[in-house]
Amino acid sequence: MAEARSRLLTDAAATPSPAVAIPREATAAALLAALAAVLPFLLGWLSVAPNRLVSPRPVALPMAAAALPLGLFLLCCLGVALLARRRALLPWAEAVAGLALLALLATLGLGAGAALEGASRLARVAPGAGVWFSALALLLAGGCCAAGRGRMADATPTRFLAVALPGLALLVASGLLDPLSLLKEAAQRGPELRLALLRHAVLAAGALTLAAAVAVPLSLLALRRPRLEAALMTLANGLQVVPSIALFGLLMAPLAGLAAMWPPLRAAGIGGIGAAPAVIGIAAYLLLPLAAGMLAGLRQAPPELIDAARGQGMNERAILRHLRVPLGLGAMLGGLRVAAVQAVGLATLAALVGAGGLGAIVFQGIGQLAADLILLGVLPVVALSLCVDALLAAAQRLLMPPGTRA
Repeated sequence: MAEARSRLLTDAAATPSPAVAIPREATAAALLAALAAVLPFLLGWLSVAPNRLVSPRPVALPMAAAALPLGLFLLCCLGVALLARRRALLPWAEAVAGLALLALLATLGLGAGAALEGASRLARVAPGAGVWFSALALLLAGGCCAAGRGRMADATPTRFLAVALPGLALLVASGLLDPLSLLKEAAQRGPELRLALLRHAVLAAGALTLAAAVAVPLSLLALRRPRLEAALMTLANGLQVVPSIALFGLLMAPLAGLAAMWPPLRAAGIGGIGAAPAVIGIAAYLLLPLAAGMLAGLRQAPPELIDAARGQGMNERAILRHLRVPLGLGAMLGGLRVAAVQAVGLATLAALVGAGGLGAIVFQGIGQLAADLILLGVLPVVALSLCVDALLAAAQRLLMPPGTRA
């Protein structure tokens, strides 16, 4: 008996333990972090121009001035690569990726300040191509870490954003990034930028509200009417293939005619140019994700559960309130999330019909061939989209039924 037991123990000790599988997303995050550490050295850290009109030329990073944040940046990239090897440490890897981005920006700010020493007042310093690609690689690494956690198949890098966005605000408030040409442009256009950001948010919110006001009741009606559902989805899909600029143009003439026929509409700000064609045009593109998400959510409740509720005397309104909406809220919020991000992006084109917003700054930069001005309009759009997506993703996680949060 003792010999058999010792033989079993020996065999168990000799049997190799199965290797812990590393998620593919974690491997991708580690590779992206390594790439982020190398790219600035390969493609350049800084570019300097004597003034705004002259093309910039790449310059070497002043190592002595930026040694401390540079070392922290490389250390954080190494940390992401090491932490991503274990699934349990992926949340930490995601947060460290955000810290690596802050260290990258601090290195850039200190290097830009050193590069401007002795230069003229009109000289401009911009990030090199390597810095942009490195920042993108870190953002993708954060998304890979978020996806590797395996929750809801959601790749929104919430921990990355929770570290990067407040840290970025602190870096800007401290003045560390002031030598960069983008910050100089923002300081000169501060009031204009704030007004454009507010206008952009109002346009996106207005279009989303209008689309929801159309999509929600039509989806409720289409739930038990297949022909109406087919017509609704055909219309929503058909609108997606119309170019946005063409749709805005098609709306200008009818709205101008209505404003001419009824002057109170013009007094209310509705006309052929301005916010009206922009909001209506953007709302048309949001019908598809909102209606699809709404119908998918309303059908989440199992048919046998609906039949049991009807058998207990519940009417359709009670079934909708107590079964369909609670069980389908996650899918509905998923459609709202897609539509909200799409609204923020499409609102950039509202400037083409005189509606203003951040798109006006973007198109000014394109007309003047000013890369800093283009980025001054584009980066807030990206940041606003990421924030909206992260907030709605968090709401989606909290409001989904516990059994569907896999």
